[in-house]
Amino acid sequence: MKLLAHDVDAHEMIPSTRLGDYFGQAGRIMGAVFEAADRLRPDPTDTNMHVDVNDDMEIDEDSIWKVKGPKAPSAIDLNRRVEVLDAMGIEKQLVFPTTAIAAMMVGGMSVFGFEQRFGPDTSMFEGITRPEFADMFVRAYNDWAIENATLHDGRIRVVGIIPTDPTDVNVMLAEVQRLIDGGVKAVYLQADIPPGGASPAHSSMDPLWKLLEENDVAMTLHIGTEFFFLDPRWTFAETFQDLFQSPEIPNTNVGMFATCHMAIDNYVSAMVLGGVFERFPRLRVGLFEVGAHWVGPACRRMDMYCQVFPGAHAAKMELKPSEYVARNIRVSPFNFEPVDRYIQDDPELAGVFCYSTDYPHVEGTKDSMNKMLAKVEPLGEEITTKFFRTNAEWLLP
Repeated sequence: MKLLAHDVDAHEMIPSTRLGDYFGQAGRIMGAVFEAADRLRPDPTDTNMHVDVNDDMEIDEDSIWKVKGPKAPSAIDLNRRVEVLDAMGIEKQLVFPTTAIAAMMVGGMSVFGFEQRFGPDTSMFEGITRPEFADMFVRAYNDWAIENATLHDGRIRVVGIIPTDPTDVNVMLAEVQRLIDGGVKAVYLQADIPPGGASPAHSSMDPLWKLLEENDVAMTLHIGTEFFFLDPRWTFAETFQDLFQSPEIPNTNVGMFATCHMAIDNYVSAMVLGGVFERFPRLRVGLFEVGAHWVGPACRRMDMYCQVFPGAHAAKMELKPSEYVARNIRVSPFNFEPVDRYIQDDPELAGVFCYSTDYPHVEGTKDSMNKMLAKVEPLGEEITTKFFRTNAEWLLP
């Protein structure tokens, strides 16, 4: 089956040696952090961000699917990305940060966590604290996102970042407004801490959800700071020393990766059961790189507890929790997941799951489109079209 797909999760992947050119002092510091990580645990794979490359690889069938990391075509220069999309058979793409997510993680780590991943040296921060550095980087990244918000008539949409302020939602609201004014059509929020010191369902968050809804801007949650949701000591054991490398999640392990969805599940449950989608029926939400295995069980769990607690506000809403998920939320599974089984188990959620490449990250693997097509095509043309294209249109208005 041949169809023009949409891609709801891709990335820039500017290497350490070029970050200063794009993000100034913050980029220079982040480049030094990547250098320290490579020095502590040398990484010979395509996940290594401490490389000196130019964005000049030829765009062809082999390079777009098989080459990963900063050397992949348009990993650095997004002006080349449309050629990659044309070669892949993709019409529109959401482009998430790579280094900005890593910077947020660096800013939020405990001293123990930073030393475990990057070593004890902190001289690269040039006299500022790690949280101050993270704020600086995110600001520089959002400036860049505004400059590149909707390249090629909106086919390429760079996602802005809304760091969660733990006490004042107005700080978040101001940055959302700045991004919207700059033309950004999707934003990424953290899922590891309560926004503004309260639930995402609290009325103090309503101005933010209203602003996103009225401007057709997609709100997304993506792997990154979600690892802070759980105490890192849960995987502090000898048997968790085999590490997985990724620019977004450097030096992680199987235990951390297997639980990263818990922060997203918690955030979504608060939104659904707290009536956010009842109040904002056109709020567009996307969940990326945290798996999709949990979505069906989460829907069944929320529906069940509405029956158990008939006096709760959620039990009195117009729709069941699972119906709000089906209407308002889109999720991209990893391409190693059995999404065909998820759809068969929960056919009412067939409109939820969307295709993504994760380009040019290694987690996207080297033949994601054909792998996912082999899973969903046996379910029929309607399901295949939903998965590869029409479901994603909710996030790409």
